[in-house]
Amino acid sequence: MLDPELKRLLQVLQWESKKKFISNRRGLIFTNDKGRGLDFKEVRNYQYGDDIRYIDWNVTSRTGELHTKEFYEEKDATILIFIDLSQSMEGIKAKTAFQIALFLSLFHIKIGNRIFLISFSNQTISSNKWLKTETEVLTYFENLNKQKHGNQTNYTIASQYAFKIHPKYAVTYWISDFNHLAIWTKTFSIPKVWDQYGIWISDPIDDLNFPFWLKWFQPISQEGIKLKSPMTTYDEDKTAAKNLFGNKLIKINPSLKLNNQILPLFKSQKHG
Repeated sequence: MLDPELKRLLQVLQWESKKKFISNRRGLIFTNDKGRGLDFKEVRNYQYGDDIRYIDWNVTSRTGELHTKEFYEEKDATILIFIDLSQSMEGIKAKTAFQIALFLSLFHIKIGNRIFLISFSNQTISSNKWLKTETEVLTYFENLNKQKHGNQTNYTIASQYAFKIHPKYAVTYWISDFNHLAIWTKTFSIPKVWDQYGIWISDPIDDLNFPFWLKWFQPISQEGIKLKSPMTTYDEDKTAAKNLFGNKLIKINPSLKLNNQILPLFKSQKHG
């Protein structure tokens, strides 16, 4: 399901980040901490130094080996991933968004974080629960492949829905071509309590410099098929995305290999 090159990158990043990837208000950092949080994570083999209060005696008695319960810490990173499934994101852009979302999901699961996935267009469909295992992630993405694309992009309903799920600090990834983003940011904004990253799936044709007399006939990646006109919002959307995400915005060309293009995401997230 995941492209071979992204699989290799996932292995490299996992190897380099054996320490847990968590978040605080200064950004994303690495730590070795484990402990008891609010939610049960798994039962694993007891290791020297583990708190004996959390030994799972039922599993221990069945296996004959010491096992202990591990819990998600309150400081583990909470990850929200938004995937644009509007009409302008069909074709190669949809495949690119799928691969990046799957990659980010597997990465965060493997380093101990929990994620919530939201696909959006003029409707919002979510994972309906926090995903904590690789199996849950793969099942979700199998179903995502079957989802139909909506007609329009509605950032408001997606963000409001997610904020009801998690109105506290979270790391968010918005994977979109950011069509009509400029209009949306005039009336609404992503909750400031979130640390947001923008992954702009571009359409190379939008960046071509056509002669002036051809600009009226230049096709663009809008919702619905139409010709370029003075009413296009492409330039405004690009500016809005840069203003919204700042240096946490990366631009992805779907026609190029993804592994090197997404690396800046992780460079911007490492501190100390």
